[in-house]
Amino acid sequence: MKFDDIVLLLGEFGTYQKRVYFLLCLASMSCGIQIMISVFNMGLPEHRCAVPNMDNDTFAVLDAGHRELVNSSIPWDDAKGSYSECSVWSHDKDGGRLVVDCNKWVYDDSLFQSTVVSKFDLVCEKKMSRSHARMILMGGLLLGAIGTGVVADFGTGVVADLIGRKLALMGMVALHAASAIGVAWADTFVIYVILRFLTGISISGLFLAIFVLGMELVGPSKRMFVGIVVEIFWAAGVMILGGIAYFIRDWNYLQMAVSFPILLLFSYWWLIPESPRWLIARGQTEKAGAIIRHAARVNGVKVPEEIFDGLVLVEESKQERLWTVFTSPRFMLRLVILCYNWLVSAMVFYGLSLNSGNLAGNIYVNFELMGVVEIIAYCICLVGLNRVGRKFIHITCMVVGGGACLSTIFTVLYAHESLQWINIVLALVGKCGAAAAFATIYVYSAELFPTILRNSLMGVTCLFARAGGMISPYIADLSTIVSGQFGQALPLIVFGATTVAGGLLCVVLPETLNKPLPETLEDAVDFGRKTCEEKQRPDDEGSWDIQCEELTALSNGISSLPEGTQETKIVV
Repeated sequence: MKFDDIVLLLGEFGTYQKRVYFLLCLASMSCGIQIMISVFNMGLPEHRCAVPNMDNDTFAVLDAGHRELVNSSIPWDDAKGSYSECSVWSHDKDGGRLVVDCNKWVYDDSLFQSTVVSKFDLVCEKKMSRSHARMILMGGLLLGAIGTGVVADFGTGVVADLIGRKLALMGMVALHAASAIGVAWADTFVIYVILRFLTGISISGLFLAIFVLGMELVGPSKRMFVGIVVEIFWAAGVMILGGIAYFIRDWNYLQMAVSFPILLLFSYWWLIPESPRWLIARGQTEKAGAIIRHAARVNGVKVPEEIFDGLVLVEESKQERLWTVFTSPRFMLRLVILCYNWLVSAMVFYGLSLNSGNLAGNIYVNFELMGVVEIIAYCICLVGLNRVGRKFIHITCMVVGGGACLSTIFTVLYAHESLQWINIVLALVGKCGAAAAFATIYVYSAELFPTILRNSLMGVTCLFARAGGMISPYIADLSTIVSGQFGQALPLIVFGATTVAGGLLCVVLPETLNKPLPETLEDAVDFGRKTCEEKQRPDDEGSWDIQCEELTALSNGISSLPEGTQETKIVV
């Protein structure tokens, strides 16, 4: 007996599962908030060097006297059309003027009252620190994925396997709350990035526990649905963050406002049950039976009093080593294509969100629009994946989204400034495509990998996704390195080119919709090849041109055919 058989007794997605799943989805909102909060906390306000020996200098010029003092102290940067951000005038021993680096700055507080950048002066020679901090957060996600294991085939992570789903969930809630709240009190940049690194670990572990618990409570036909819906809650959390950030412009208070509600998740100790599947696997059938019977009462169904009498839970076990994939060039090609698509999907998904602060227009409006198109993308997945197929949806989203990002080069070079809003629209189309592709690639990959290696191979692809997330901050911040309008479009050009390439590579992959999942590596290698029955074609008179066994002989290179049979060229 498989655990799915028990779930079918309860109902694949009954009232009980819906309640628990809704609570779990609420927790996923915090994961999205804590990743994307860096758009505001690490926002780069307009700034210039402070006037030397002037303690009360401000970014805004207050009067004519102040303007004269600024003009005599700060060089004008013609390339940027503003006062220098990194240099001040000084005098040599002969009284001549020379340009030297400044060590104090003033910041425009009209958009952000304060940010991590303005608090720790992460500008000029320290300007890459902003990208480093975001990369370190993504590094925490990577370490969290390795340390807690990777969800695959609706399976479990290493930590969750050892201590149970519920305890793993609560442990990640504790780390998530402590690190996120602690960030608000970071008094040095080093402490800030350490706490953000821990937050990244907690996000990876928390989302893992949420995903596993949700998947293990529902039936097979509902897993794609719940796997996508949890992403919708993630996007909703991001939109809530944008609304809160609009009213709270100080990064410390914003961090507190979105982090203290995490403490409410400790109520899950009483509200969320342990996974019955894990309990059964550990031989704790009495506890599992109590949970199942309670779920049955809530769902209004009846289950046998002695649920497990005479039944043994059957679990799949691995029978092949990961290195065996290197024995098949055909499968290795598919794996390389999938790894590249995971990397690019994650890089563009996170990068476009982080880049919303560098687009023209209002950062808060752009950020909310990014959340809206992300929800639209997930709805496209819900409607399309089981109708038109995984391959078509993924390739279309990658090519259309990437093409939209690439198209920004034309508006930058040829469009009037009044049409620069088109860049925002193209970036939103790119984000929609990236979000849908990122959601689709998980389902698509899991269905292409063989059962006996699915956990390991999904782990490999997820690590590439984390690597893509670590690259994304540097690409998103290219506009701070390359000046002018081209610099503003450069991140979108990079995102677009890599995305289109990923989509086109997937053309060689087979469709998986309504196909039986491959069980062995041999099945996975042959996946997508037509069977002999599918290759048979009737001639004009309605008879078969060649028999199935003869076709098999030809595909195996056997030249001898029954007497009188016409030789036919076979493409296998």
